[in-house]
Amino acid sequence: MNPIVQCADGRINDPSHFLNFVDRNCVPYSYLELFLFAGGCLMWVVAYAIIIRDARKYSIMDMAAVAGCSNFAWETVWSWAFKTDMGWFLVWTYRAWFFLDIYIFYLLLKHGASQVTTPMVKKHFKALCWIGLAGFNILYYFFIKEGHDTLIGANSAYIAQMFVSVCSLLVLWSTPDLKGLSWNVAWLRSFGTGANTVFMFMHYPGNHFLHSMAAGSFVIDMYFLWTFLGYRKALRGRSVGAAAVSDWSAGGKMEREAPALPPERTQAPNPRRV
Repeated sequence: MNPIVQCADGRINDPSHFLNFVDRNCVPYSYLELFLFAGGCLMWVVAYAIIIRDARKYSIMDMAAVAGCSNFAWETVWSWAFKTDMGWFLVWTYRAWFFLDIYIFYLLLKHGASQVTTPMVKKHFKALCWIGLAGFNILYYFFIKEGHDTLIGANSAYIAQMFVSVCSLLVLWSTPDLKGLSWNVAWLRSFGTGANTVFMFMHYPGNHFLHSMAAGSFVIDMYFLWTFLGYRKALRGRSVGAAAVSDWSAGGKMEREAPALPPERTQAPNPRRV
């Protein structure tokens, strides 16, 4: 557990608090910062729940394999080996990600091989996921342990986020029919991360590495959403066109198959009336 920190101005960072309004370096967390960060984190919780629902329903994963391994590793390390200094509400928000990601990783092992086309990778997909998970756990643990991270895990989180942004875009490019991809997951994770990014610029004004990663992932996520909408518009256009062709064809067929009407009978003139 993180130690209690008493600041010179009398404020306290206490891990038993619901939310802390000052970090362990005695830098204040403003109400806006807490709202942005907590709100962004909760949007990711909802996105995870939708990923699970859709994977169970459609047997397709809306989470790139590399990103899934990286995310699960980060959440494992920051849920149990290290703890955010923002209070127990955020500690358990991180852990909510972890528990949801247990099931997401299971679904990734079950359905994720459909994302790859290389036969060797597909054959050893599950083993590669386990190796990736172990490797990311080691990398994130020592990255944090040796002092390269912030008190809430922001530096390592945005390394993991860059995997999410880039790999999700690659999956989208290879799936123009949008099969298995959810718009709700896309905007929730993009704007959830976007809210966190605003927090990073506010609370860590001198961390330019973090700013670069955050801004880069935001640009990629916005391009993802723009591309997704473009694909969806194209698919709707094809559907409307196909429906029009179908209606036209059906109409022509009906016209061709319509029974011929019997010819009108003309009555011969009555000679007695002429």
